Amino acid sequence: MLKKTILMIILAASQAMAQQSGGDKLDIKKLEQKYWAAKDDDFSVVQNRHYTKAERYYLTLSGGVPINDPFGTGSITSLQLGYFFNERWGVDFSYTKADMKNNDNTKQFIDENGVAPNYNFFDSSKMVSVTYVPLYAKMSFLDKSIIYFDMGISLGLGTTDYIIKKEDGDESKNAMSYQIGINQQIFFSEHFAVRMDFINKFTNEDRFKYSTIAPNRDLGPKTTNDTQLLLGLTYWH
Repeated sequence: MLKKTILMIILAASQAMAQQSGGDKLDIKKLEQKYWAAKDDDFSVVQNRHYTKAERYYLTLSGGVPINDPFGTGSITSLQLGYFFNERWGVDFSYTKADMKNNDNTKQFIDENGVAPNYNFFDSSKMVSVTYVPLYAKMSFLDKSIIYFDMGISLGLGTTDYIIKKEDGDESKNAMSYQIGINQQIFFSEHFAVRMDFINKFTNEDRFKYSTIAPNRDLGPKTTNDTQLLLGLTYWH
């Protein structure tokens, strides 16, 4: 408001001087509209990025758990190697390995029925993903330090190895997969960041009945969703 008032005073003084000198009358309204008009239609927020990702490689080692498997429980380990072309777009290759076992519900089912349910276990996967980072921000921690973080969305395509559980011996199979992930990174130095991933992986898996006495054990294919929550450490080079 103060800046606008000062501007009006300057414009008024200029008009008065123009009239005294015999020059053309100054159109204050036109100048005011021109001054306050947008300079262009497109604009963007400029931030000082303390830790950049552009044209840098990174390596992430993380561990976590499956969170939606109705039959199994266990742990997951993941290794990821990636590269960011700029601050928004990156690509990576990841290898994920699971160590699964029957959960309490499956154990109870076997104890009560004398036979296991029909189910598969996720074993491992190899994926190539593209990541887009729409959010970069910084926040104050107890007014003592600034925390820098970003959030990315990734789409991946690759293969998944899974295990078909059978009474006469488990069978390992492989199928194409795709995944959708959300990741969050918190940087604490130029070269290191803490990373968290929430991943949904979809695989069209073959299914078979567990029992050998079933006349037709083939249950046909079914799309299986494996959801994983991972927490790890990233090194930026």
